[in-house]
Amino acid sequence: MIPNSFRFQKYIPVLTLVLTPILIILDIILIPFVFLSGLIFYMIRLIDINHLENMWITKKILRWIGVYPVLDHFYDPLLNPENLRHALNKERELPGLDLNVNRQLEILDEFNFNGEFEQFPLNFQGKLEYFYINYSFLPIDAQYLYNTIRHFKPKKLIEIGCGFSTLVSAKALEKNRRENTNHKNHHICIEPYRHGWLGNLPIQLIKKPVESLEKSIFTQLEANDILFIDSSHMIKPQGDVLFEYLEILPILNPGVIVHIHDIYTPKDYPEKCIVNQVKFWNEQYLLEAFLSSNPNFEIIGALKYLKDHHFQELASKCPALKDDRIIKKSEEKIALSSLDFLETSSFWIRKK
Repeated sequence: MIPNSFRFQKYIPVLTLVLTPILIILDIILIPFVFLSGLIFYMIRLIDINHLENMWITKKILRWIGVYPVLDHFYDPLLNPENLRHALNKERELPGLDLNVNRQLEILDEFNFNGEFEQFPLNFQGKLEYFYINYSFLPIDAQYLYNTIRHFKPKKLIEIGCGFSTLVSAKALEKNRRENTNHKNHHICIEPYRHGWLGNLPIQLIKKPVESLEKSIFTQLEANDILFIDSSHMIKPQGDVLFEYLEILPILNPGVIVHIHDIYTPKDYPEKCIVNQVKFWNEQYLLEAFLSSNPNFEIIGALKYLKDHHFQELASKCPALKDDRIIKKSEEKIALSSLDFLETSSFWIRKK
């Protein structure tokens, strides 16, 4: 079964061109309605912040709809760009964080699988397989993931949050088995929300929130096994991110490799994410706090940093960075939707 989302990918640029003028007109038409509703939402949230809890019916309705107002207020997560002390794309000083650059470069130099990347097509080919021009798991992250699996040859890989990365992982694990018939590996995918097509892959699919699972699943991981995390990116009481960082990572066995997606350290989250899309992601800052002065984990692959400071070294092992086809597509998409297919946001650590 080929998911419709795969087929839909090629129409996104056309839809962007069609929808852009429509959305601009709609934006103008909605001005009075947004202004009035904004004032109402402001009042509701202001009452809530000041502990006047008499409007319980209004709150219940909003929660039933699935929306709730936030204020430009120190108690709320809304970011006012005017309050930023410097640009979001400026590197921050993180004195407690050892980027372990020499080790990052050593591991990168050990990768030797460029000849295998040709198996992945540029665009959707009508098959249930990874292709580079997608909007979920970009080429650099995909090639580094493939390299890591092929190099460390994990016997077990657990993904928390699945999709295009799962297709890459499945290919690399299969290649490891074919290369050595005595090598066995097991691929577990934890994905409660979507992607029914995952059931067609050679994986063990767990359709439950990670925070509802027994932690013993993760203590089965051994040295060179991989825990791949791409979950909600949001710190919430009793949520997945807190469960991962406070209850899973500390109990991992030495040598387990961990991936976290959408991490831009040592920079902040990008402007397109925090300002333009108004996302409230905060996982990256928990990760940085977790790693600060932490002798139990080491950074082995901060891909955003490597791209910015060691471009040639990264490109030599993730050749998508210099692939003219991907560069051309990236330039086209940047003009349409600000998406850069040459961006990378994977972050790799290892338990000591």
